[in-house]
Amino acid sequence: MSASESTFSRTDMSEIPDNELIERMRGGDTGALGILYMRYAPSVSKFAYSFIRVREDVDDITHNVFCSLWDSRDSLTDLESLKAYLFRMTRNAIFKVFRHQQIVSEYETYVKEGNNGFSDGEKIVTTADLLEMIDLMISNMPEAQKTAFRMSRYEHKTYAEIAEHLGVSPKTVQYYISQALSDLRKLTEVMLVFTTLDSLNL
Repeated sequence: MSASESTFSRTDMSEIPDNELIERMRGGDTGALGILYMRYAPSVSKFAYSFIRVREDVDDITHNVFCSLWDSRDSLTDLESLKAYLFRMTRNAIFKVFRHQQIVSEYETYVKEGNNGFSDGEKIVTTADLLEMIDLMISNMPEAQKTAFRMSRYEHKTYAEIAEHLGVSPKTVQYYISQALSDLRKLTEVMLVFTTLDSLNL
C-alpha cells in the first residue's frame, strides 16, 4: 500500500466526520475519498437519476462528481459543507446534460459549464436551491401532467376544470397530479440528504 493510502475499519467509517476526511484527502489519502464515495455516491446517483433516466449517464455523473472532488481537493480549505458542494456539482452535471439535449436552454447562463465552485453566498444548500430543482422537474414532466399539476397547484383549478381543459376525465387528472406529487416527493427526499433541512413542503 502506498503512502497516500490508508486503512479504515468498517466501524471507523461512519464515525469519521466529513471535514476530517476532506483534510486527509487533501493530503493525498485515497482511502478518505473512498469513504466519502461510499457515504454519498448513492445519494448523488439518486439525485441525478431523478432527472437523467439513463443509468449509464447517471453512473458517469456520479463517477465524475467524485473525480472532480479529488481533483479539487487542494482548493477545499474553506469548504463549510461537503453536502452542499456535492449537491452543486451534481446539479451542474444535470444542467450540462440538459443543455446538451437543449431541454433547459433558459439555464445556460445560470450555470456556467465546469463551474463547481462557490461564491460566498453558496456555502450551504438553501430552500431556493431545492425549489429551483423542483421547478426543473416540473418543467420536464410530460405536457399533460405538467399542465394538470400547474393548474391545480398554482391556478387552484378543480379536477373537473382541468379535465375539461385537457379533454380527459377527472380520474385521469387525479392520476397525473398524484404521479407528479409522487415524483416530486421522491426528489425532495433525495435532495434533503444534502441539506440541514428536515423537510420541504410541496
